[in-house]
Amino acid sequence: MNTYDLKSIRVEVVEAGIDKVFLVTGGQAHIGAVSTFYLEQERISGTTVHIPGHKEQELCERLARKAALQLKVTVTVIMGIHFDSITRMQIDEIVHTAEKLMDEQLSRAPEQTQLSKELQKEQPI
Repeated sequence: MNTYDLKSIRVEVVEAGIDKVFLVTGGQAHIGAVSTFYLEQERISGTTVHIPGHKEQELCERLARKAALQLKVTVTVIMGIHFDSITRMQIDEIVHTAEKLMDEQLSRAPEQTQLSKELQKEQPI
C-alpha cells in the first residue's frame, strides 16, 4: 500500500550540457509521462509521451513547457507520482506541490552565461 504523503514528492535536476532533465516523483515512483520542449525560432515546441493508464501527462507537459520557456534551453521532464486511493482534493495538492517544487528548482537555475549562449548557437555534429 502506498500512503498519501506530499513530503515524498521530489523534483531532481540533471544537467545535460546546457540542457536540463527534471525527474518528478512521489509516492510509488515510476515513469508515467515524459515531455521534451525546446526553443524553435522564438517559439516553444515539444512533445509528450505517456504510458497508457497513467495520468501525469498534462502536468508533465505544463512543467516542461514552463521550464523551457524560462530557461531557453531544451528541457525534458520525466514524471511518475502514484498514491493509492486519493481524492480530487489530494490530486490538486499534488499538482500544487509539484509546481511549487519546480518553481523552486527554476529559481535556483543561474542566468544563462555568455558561454552557454554561444554553445546554443553551435551546430551539432
